[in-house]
Amino acid sequence: MRAGQGRNHEMKTNEIYQTVTNTIIEHLEAHKTDWNRPWIAFGQDNDFARNAHTGTYYRGVNQFLLSFTLIQTGFLKNTWLTFNQVKELGGHVLKGEKSSPIAFYKKAYVTEDNKYVKPDKAEGMTPAQFKEAGITSIPVLKLYRVFNVAQTEGLDDKFYEAQPQEPLQDFEKDDRAEGLIHSTGADIEITQSNRAYYDRSADKIRLPLREQFKGEAEPFYATALHELGHWTGHPSRLDREKGAEFGDLEYAKEELVAELCSAFCCAALGFSKTITSNAAYIQSWLGVMKADNKAVVRASAQAQKAADFILEGSQYAIGKPTPGKG
Repeated sequence: MRAGQGRNHEMKTNEIYQTVTNTIIEHLEAHKTDWNRPWIAFGQDNDFARNAHTGTYYRGVNQFLLSFTLIQTGFLKNTWLTFNQVKELGGHVLKGEKSSPIAFYKKAYVTEDNKYVKPDKAEGMTPAQFKEAGITSIPVLKLYRVFNVAQTEGLDDKFYEAQPQEPLQDFEKDDRAEGLIHSTGADIEITQSNRAYYDRSADKIRLPLREQFKGEAEPFYATALHELGHWTGHPSRLDREKGAEFGDLEYAKEELVAELCSAFCCAALGFSKTITSNAAYIQSWLGVMKADNKAVVRASAQAQKAADFILEGSQYAIGKPTPGKG
């Protein structure tokens, strides 16, 4: 990769981070006085955002990007296609429709002297040839544009049918949520208290009584899963850095990871996790995103890992698929 190419690539990557970050910021800014908005929204098909052609579920920040679009537009189905996929399937995008951004990491290959190696050449080489040629792979962020199926016409009827997969759960008490929480093996103490928190030094979660959540179970599960998100960051698990006190940068990032982790887990159980009503947290997250345009992408990736850690192998999360790669 030549010096000039490197600068152009860096600029393009930075623009992608900024596009993704701006989308999230705009959503949060638009609802400063209306916090009852889900991090992950479902269409009438009660499903995660997925690619309509491949069936692959989007992961990480892409779930939020497409979820926010779903909230704003009211699309019935949570299925999406690229412009070329629509064309390949025999349809076309309706005139005037606006695409939605999603981001993926792709591999790029460079030599020790920063010369670019074409992917088709590099991917045909053995590890020994890689080492001999001094080639390394680096992750490169790529921006793609997708359209909801509702923004198209001419596709097979099956792409437009929006029958619910299953009814959303009644959360007076949910056995799957109970089972998921306890299947982690986390040390959880439920007692009368005005605080919910994870004690990192003792590696213990403390939660208020269920009755203290205004008689509703959904907020209890969302809170428990938020604290379990923090629990995954322990050095013996995913080993994330934790800030020293509220207001510092790492603290805000970790709180964002835990909140997004809770959203992923809640969605896997079949209900939408709403954005916290704590305005101070929202403001701190906005501050982080405005100061670092990579923060929300990284936090989403860490949150996805945390949710995968909690959900993996649990028989209680089978009602909803964990989002696929992407």
